[in-house]
Amino acid sequence: MNVSHATLILGLLVAGSLAVAGTSEGAPDTAPAASSTALVGDARAGKATFTEYCSICHGVGAKGFIGPYIAGINWTTPGLHAIVRGGVGGYGGMPAFNADAVTDKNIADIAAYLAVLPPETPPQASPSPSPTAAPAIAASAPVSPKPVATPAAMSTASAAPAVALGDPVHGHQIYTENCAACHGASAQGGVGPSLRGERNRKDTAAAIAWIKNPKLPMPKLYPNPLSEKDVDDVAAYVESL
Repeated sequence: MNVSHATLILGLLVAGSLAVAGTSEGAPDTAPAASSTALVGDARAGKATFTEYCSICHGVGAKGFIGPYIAGINWTTPGLHAIVRGGVGGYGGMPAFNADAVTDKNIADIAAYLAVLPPETPPQASPSPSPTAAPAIAASAPVSPKPVATPAAMSTASAAPAVALGDPVHGHQIYTENCAACHGASAQGGVGPSLRGERNRKDTAAAIAWIKNPKLPMPKLYPNPLSEKDVDDVAAYVESL
């Protein structure tokens, strides 16, 4: 082997050593994973994730059910991330979801999906009807005397009950099937408030009216799946607690 060949081989060996050293001691081969705050969400993927994990409480299209109406809110990814990871306690509480169930990318996708939905529109108040003047009574028109209630008529009127009584036994069954998931098996409270002592807050008529036309986050169950009789009966059961 002559001197020029030896010099060439030595040069190649030194260059190879430097290349290996640069790979093992220099910058890493791959860039670090992007921060969750920098993730860009995909609304279409977010809809699928929301439907799977969130719609059971927040309703289809995030329009509210057990949980509140959250459509049309321009969530920041860090803000939604904190809620999903930490949960929300108290009335209407939301459980925490770890990264095994909902990933950081899932959260960014959900935020993008919620942002493109229409926001909640507050109900419009019905315009008050314009007062109309009572027609004037002609001076010549005879005035009919007011009828006088007789004792028989008074006793008949007082005999009619103001509110039909429900069956609390059947109402307990209806409660177990439709209400216990939120208010607790013994009405002790859970996601929804306790109904113990509800008779001190609402009479039977008010309880029936509330069940028929509740306010969010309580779902509306009348007239389907609850019938008129079901409502009367479950109201009677709640009033008996």
